[in-house]
Amino acid sequence: MKKLFKKLFQKLIQRIIKKSVTAEVEEVVPAIVPEAEPVGNSKKAIWKFIIQTLISILTAILTALGASSCVSAL
Repeated sequence: MKKLFKKLFQKLIQRIIKKSVTAEVEEVVPAIVPEAEPVGNSKKAIWKFIIQTLISILTAILTALGASSCVSAL
């Protein structure tokens, strides 16, 4: 079960990184060749914000759990 979650988490992270890198590259390219912005750009920005917020919250929780487990071992 651990391996399954690990693989799913890795694939999720890879997709997020790939999308964010693609988004960064797409932001640079239109500066050189101006094009019209897609209609759904605001929805994409909202989802990006939501995902980044969730990742930050999960990171904070896991850090707190890790720190508390180290402290209890002392």
